[in-house]
Amino acid sequence: MNPNSNVTPITDRQPAPAAKFTIGATLEGFPIQIEVEGNADKLRAMIDRLKAIGAEPPQVQTPAQTKPAAGVPVCPVHNAQMKVSSAKPGSYFCPKKNDDGSYCKSKA
Repeated sequence: MNPNSNVTPITDRQPAPAAKFTIGATLEGFPIQIEVEGNADKLRAMIDRLKAIGAEPPQVQTPAQTKPAAGVPVCPVHNAQMKVSSAKPGSYFCPKKNDDGSYCKSKA
């Protein structure tokens, strides 16, 4: 492009693409998904409208807590049941990974 030209490329004047939001809800027992394009104000308006017609957010299900087997140690870092070591019978190790991706070093 010529630096001395006073022609503005059309790409400089195009509006920014709108954000897309997907809202999950339940309406009269039916699960629904609504897609909204726009800004946060449009998202808030859609949520307010859904509440006004009786829609409810989906229920988040938490995994059931399993009770560790009797006599099996629990990892102090991950609060998870340890596994029996095949290399050292009678000892236990934690099979979980740490945040950095390395395996937990807790043993019992």
